[in-house]
Amino acid sequence: MSQPRTSDRFPALDGLRAFAAFAVVCTHVGFISGRSLDNDILGPILSRGDFGVALFFLLSGFLLYRPFALHVIAGAPSPRTARFLWRRAVRIVPAMTIFVIVTLTFLTPYRVRASDYLHYLLLIQTYDHHDYDPNLAHLWTLAIEVSFYLLLPVLGWLSARMAGTLRRALAGQACLLAAMVMAPPLFNLAQLRWLPGSQALLWLPAYTDWFAIGMALAVFSAIPAGAPVMPRIRRVLLDWAAAPGTCWLAAGVLYLLSSLPLGNPRTLAPALYWQWTAQHTLYGAAAFFLMLPLVLGEHPGIDRVLGSRAARFGGNISYSVYLWHVPLMPKVQSALGYHEFDGHFLSLLAATLLAAIAAATVSWYLLERPALRYASASWRRPSASPEPAPAPEPTGPPEPTAPMTSAATQSS
Repeated sequence: MSQPRTSDRFPALDGLRAFAAFAVVCTHVGFISGRSLDNDILGPILSRGDFGVALFFLLSGFLLYRPFALHVIAGAPSPRTARFLWRRAVRIVPAMTIFVIVTLTFLTPYRVRASDYLHYLLLIQTYDHHDYDPNLAHLWTLAIEVSFYLLLPVLGWLSARMAGTLRRALAGQACLLAAMVMAPPLFNLAQLRWLPGSQALLWLPAYTDWFAIGMALAVFSAIPAGAPVMPRIRRVLLDWAAAPGTCWLAAGVLYLLSSLPLGNPRTLAPALYWQWTAQHTLYGAAAFFLMLPLVLGEHPGIDRVLGSRAARFGGNISYSVYLWHVPLMPKVQSALGYHEFDGHFLSLLAATLLAAIAAATVSWYLLERPALRYASASWRRPSASPEPAPAPEPTGPPEPTAPMTSAATQSS
């Protein structure tokens, strides 16, 4: 059996966060320029860049659940709920608050009411059909992330209740994760039957499987190297993790399969149940193979590249790139004299990225990094276990105009 990873740091995940944000920007620019609607080889591939959302959710599941997994499986001290929620709030709220205020006050062409600020700042817009502004449509992923943050301490408590011997702890983890994996397809069927016309596919129960995949990777990374448990499964996973080329080839094939018509329509046409489910499943599987060698395998060269200074910077600003690129994209398009669905994909992508990176850089250095340093001030008690790197809140999302609404417009 290949040797498990010995380091408790995962520097390559910084580069993966940056990649996820870039993928989301590509798919949004591809749609607004009309490039992803072309019936050539690139069009369908470009239309699935919302795959970055799946990556974001898996990263959150892995990084945020790992301290809980270490507590249950390896006997590490229990994470403190108050500190965990405080850190999450500091990571998410300041940048989002400024983004919402600036967008609603200066960037959106829509008529704005006072209640709009409240709905978006509280991230409740997807529960009452209040997310009508396409400049803020991608915030549905933040609403899901925040819901996951609130649920995670409960999941950690349930895991601790099912702990005991290592085998019992792993059996409890398996039951918990299996329930989370089964929830989305069952919830999807239920909402088609009892919640027609709702935005239920923009709620947490439709995405718990993606978080569960990341959590499962956290569980396997927490199992002591010499533990005589789950030998066959661990052997297979470690062998795969030792071959990043094979894993990434598998991820690429799964991604290409999602670009076929078996996935969601590339237009604003509503998706059928089987289309949404097929694409959703393929995204989760592709993200799993993309992450697997980075969290269970030892690859110093890959860690150096994806954990380089430039990659760390990209990972740090990925959240704000995700936030700002949507309202900046039409402004850039208009400034360049382009029109919607009128082409110019590459130039629009480059200009949008530059604008989003500039805004995200200002946000990181003037707001996000100081807030994180304040949250980690020395006068606060250190956490029982190392705090994981902040998860990309860009959270990744579907597409802004069409992709961002494709899940909400699903029909039976």
